[in-house]
Amino acid sequence: MGNSRKHLNGNERVSHLFQLLPAALEAIHSASQVYQVTERACASIGGGLGAQAVFVLWYSESERAFVGMPSGYGIDDATLSQIRLPAGMCAASDTAFVHGRPYISDRTDEEELLTGALRRQLCLARLLTLPIRDEKHTRGVLHVVNKPGKPYDEVDVAFAMSIAHACGAALSLLHYRHYIDRMAITDGLTGLFNRYHAESLLEENIHLAMQNKSPLSVAVVYLDHLKYINDVYGYRAGDRALLSVAKALQKSVSPRALLARYAGDEFVAVLPGVSLYEAQAQMQAVRDLVAAECWEPVGGLSVSIGVVSYPESAVPADHLLSAAEDAAMAAKRHGRNQVVLVTPRSAA
Repeated sequence: MGNSRKHLNGNERVSHLFQLLPAALEAIHSASQVYQVTERACASIGGGLGAQAVFVLWYSESERAFVGMPSGYGIDDATLSQIRLPAGMCAASDTAFVHGRPYISDRTDEEELLTGALRRQLCLARLLTLPIRDEKHTRGVLHVVNKPGKPYDEVDVAFAMSIAHACGAALSLLHYRHYIDRMAITDGLTGLFNRYHAESLLEENIHLAMQNKSPLSVAVVYLDHLKYINDVYGYRAGDRALLSVAKALQKSVSPRALLARYAGDEFVAVLPGVSLYEAQAQMQAVRDLVAAECWEPVGGLSVSIGVVSYPESAVPADHLLSAAEDAAMAAKRHGRNQVVLVTPRSAA
């Protein structure tokens, strides 16, 4: 996809740069606004160099691939969203990403990894690839495609790198804002959701379960004897015990589960789509994993767990949490280290 913008001279490039930097640094208030900053950066480079297309590939650690960002210049968002270039197979992207320096090529092996439709729209010739960094890490790469006329020179590279750095600065701000947002909803010790966010998630999932007529289970898990562990062995031992429970929950529940540390010794698991007896099996696995923990000087650990399910337990949806807490307290009264279910009979 071509463009009709004229190749800008040096003064015009500087003007573009000074217009972009403040926007990049100030506009990031949410994840969606990264796209806006990226799009403006790509447009500034594309207009400044007269390139056919400019786009950004973010590196996905989970996919081990460079993934197209749907906000470029000279190429549509749907096409960009389809791009997946495996790391280790792309000379331009790999070099810029790993070594943190620009890469210039007339043609690269990236093109061979594109699908037929993508390849027809995006011919990766006369390619300039730049690393995009925040304060500490390389987050992705920026590709400038098909500059007309003479090859890329040092001025071209410096201009494009300056704007790529602006993108990196914006990403750095986004990273820290994500961190702050995350801290507001998570427990600092375990990394699970905190009480405030757990209540919000539970309310949302109750609404969905009632709307879709689907099961929803809730489990309350108490770490037994936490006060004794803290008083006798110290708070570090208590923290270690709490982390053991958190890890056991993470290993045992279904992928859709929402886990929270609800109070000092209390954890909550919200289990969408899980029946009462499926939830019982998952919580029994939690109990077994915790019971298998044995370390000096504390020795063994145990948990007391209560499980309730909507609609199976015949408990009103807005009373699920309190019913699960009552069941967990019953587990404590009856000797601890066990799972107690709220059944229609026990709820009556």
